[in-house]
Amino acid sequence: MNATTDNDPHDGAESVDWAALLPEGGERVPGLLAELAGSDTALSDLHDLVHFPAPGHVAAPRIVDFLVDTACAEGTPPTDRWRPLSLLLELVAGHPEDRLPEVRDLGQWRDEVAWATSTDVEKVREQYRVWAEEAPDEQHHLRMRNRLAVMEQPNGAALLQAELDTYEAVLARVPDLVTLLKGGVNRGGLDRAGEWVSYLLAFLTDDSERIASEITGASQVLLAKDLRPAPQAPTSLREVMSGGLDSGEPLPAELFALGLVADAADIDTTVALTHQMAGGNLYNSFAASVSLVLIHGEDTPREALRRIGRGGGTSMGYAGLFNESWPHCGGRSPQVLGFLALGRAGGRARRLRLDMLPGLIKEEADSRALVTGVGLEIVLGPRTKGHSAEEHARAEYDEETLKVLWAIAELPASAWEDEEFTATLDAWALPDTAEEFRALVGVEPEEEQEDEEAPQAPAPAPQAPAPGGLFGRLFGGGR
Repeated sequence: MNATTDNDPHDGAESVDWAALLPEGGERVPGLLAELAGSDTALSDLHDLVHFPAPGHVAAPRIVDFLVDTACAEGTPPTDRWRPLSLLLELVAGHPEDRLPEVRDLGQWRDEVAWATSTDVEKVREQYRVWAEEAPDEQHHLRMRNRLAVMEQPNGAALLQAELDTYEAVLARVPDLVTLLKGGVNRGGLDRAGEWVSYLLAFLTDDSERIASEITGASQVLLAKDLRPAPQAPTSLREVMSGGLDSGEPLPAELFALGLVADAADIDTTVALTHQMAGGNLYNSFAASVSLVLIHGEDTPREALRRIGRGGGTSMGYAGLFNESWPHCGGRSPQVLGFLALGRAGGRARRLRLDMLPGLIKEEADSRALVTGVGLEIVLGPRTKGHSAEEHARAEYDEETLKVLWAIAELPASAWEDEEFTATLDAWALPDTAEEFRALVGVEPEEEQEDEEAPQAPAPAPQAPAPGGLFGRLFGGGR
């Protein structure tokens, strides 16, 4: 398909045999695609049908072109382009913990899928179990565990193939997607297309050179502020009404994307990010600092690490600053993704990550096991190290290790009912009950004291329910 034509972006949807790809709900796909740009319900319903690893994900590669064409079509209102882009992001990064801190190698991915689809399913499952148990770090462990969970489904091999095919289908449309980085209507206002397409492009690292070039060209980030031309005035009433005015500043999401796609040898981009880091915009300064960590890893300038820590100490905190520049996808909050990504700097970012960890495992219940595993890996080494209960009983933990263990010990009772969380503790031979764990690390349980004579506090005003489902993932991080 070609998004530059004036054709209806849904042309051809009726001719696809969706029922063969999606036995349950396939007949709804053409209608959902037609309604998608302007309907939250259509977006949510289509996501439920084809997200990874739902059985209907085998249809996702065929949907990609329709989504890209809808996002890029001139007839799609600029304020509606975020819907197809957000679904593309979910299709590409449904398991973002697989992609952070180290991106995937596309050649290895292709080889792995070719092996999984041509080998006896029981042998594939057993091999994934072995790889998960022998993984050298938490990222590889999670990736193998996720692959095993997919292969345990009846059409697991087909789903693995569809995930790869979906990625490659989106990758092929980068030339069209980068057009959404340009123009006031895409860069200004709320839910701007430039922001959402930056989130998506960040995960398409196999076309990183083109993407980095397009972002730096569209955002003028390579020019110091005093060298940039004045922001363009609105050229149409639609720009005025939609708030689509380009401030001339790079979007925080673009800075996030540069962190994943820019080359460490690209000195111009490093200098530009340094200017942003030292600028007066708190959000861009933080986003640029994190991007420098992702680009340079263990060679990160110390100033970038300092500014990240300083940002975490502001009233916005890590959560607010990551929410402004990082996506909320795959059920992971922006702060969790940032926590994982900072691992690219190895020991250089150790203190930053340990500073973030207590709040994350307390507040991010859906990612508690993931964050706990990474935290234990930081202070105790990988789960494959061969830990034992005896080792812990006689250990004299250092301050950083105690910080992690005490944060775990202070978790509420509900956390200890989470099987994934307790299994993570088991992997390091740590007690999986609150009482035994607290006894090991020397934390006394807090006793709830009730004062019968104290006046009762007034009941809080009713709160609007937090968004759930797809919209909880897209907007639940406070964005």
